[in-house]
Amino acid sequence: MSKYTLRGSQALDERIDADLEIITNAVSTHCEALILLGGYGRGEGTPYLLPDGSQAPFNDYDLVVIVDTVNTAVRLHFNALEKELTERIGLPVDLCPYARHELPSREFSLLNYEMKNGHMVLWGDEHILDALPDYDPAAIPLTEGARLLLNRGKLLLDIKRRLADSSPLSDEERIRFIKFLQKVLLAFGDSALLVEGQYDIHYAVKKNRITSLSDIPSREAILAGYLQAVELKEWGDFQALENVDIKQEFNRIVSIYIDYMSWFLDQCPGRECSIPKAVALNLKWNKTFSTRHPRARLYRAIIELLQDRSALSHEQFYALQRRFS
Repeated sequence: MSKYTLRGSQALDERIDADLEIITNAVSTHCEALILLGGYGRGEGTPYLLPDGSQAPFNDYDLVVIVDTVNTAVRLHFNALEKELTERIGLPVDLCPYARHELPSREFSLLNYEMKNGHMVLWGDEHILDALPDYDPAAIPLTEGARLLLNRGKLLLDIKRRLADSSPLSDEERIRFIKFLQKVLLAFGDSALLVEGQYDIHYAVKKNRITSLSDIPSREAILAGYLQAVELKEWGDFQALENVDIKQEFNRIVSIYIDYMSWFLDQCPGRECSIPKAVALNLKWNKTFSTRHPRARLYRAIIELLQDRSALSHEQFYALQRRFS
């Protein structure tokens, strides 16, 4: 059985082992522990099928580095390491620093829940994440689903901007945009599972639970899309999708996204932060007075941007989304 994927080959495992060894050798002297997250960290990564039948890594390498203190200098240091390792390995490497003393009080987020329950320690204390709180998956804040949908909406905006250029897509762009669209389909299902308190980190569980969902917009399209996207995650045969009309599929998914995102926001009555914090963040980043988290503005803005009717420019959206993603 593959270490990093459900259906990948031994040769793929060996390639990922080699990549992670390079990362570990470069990063371990700068941190207390190095932890692999995401699909490969859960053993659910994607084996990308090449035309000759061999397999290659496809997912980004998402890693958490546990350090003594997190500040601007630390972040810049790991940003530089990210760029160096990404260029060396040929796949995106993301290094997210966490301060060890802050682990017991980390917020209840999808990232932290998945980190606690689905990871692989590459270097350091194997039990270091035991210090994280025991998050209840049935109580994940619904605003986490809104944040997930916002970030996937940004991918749709990326595609929209590129399709505005009439030049043909390259093979690399086609694969990247298919990947983006599949991520949106997964976000529909994952956020719907959050609404019904049925979320789980493992797709083997989620693809069984998804069929029980009832009262969601575009139910049949979302269920079919989710199961298709899970299949592509488990077996990355992008060649089978070489004839997909990217523009047509993009328009179909955007139509679903606009209705679904509006519906989902109506399911989220809770606040994302305290009123004083919201006021401070808005004064700093939006130059306005508001008692809602700045992301609340982005939730509506992404719907409007995809419809070409937002008062927020693309550049303003991207800057705020990077800050609050």
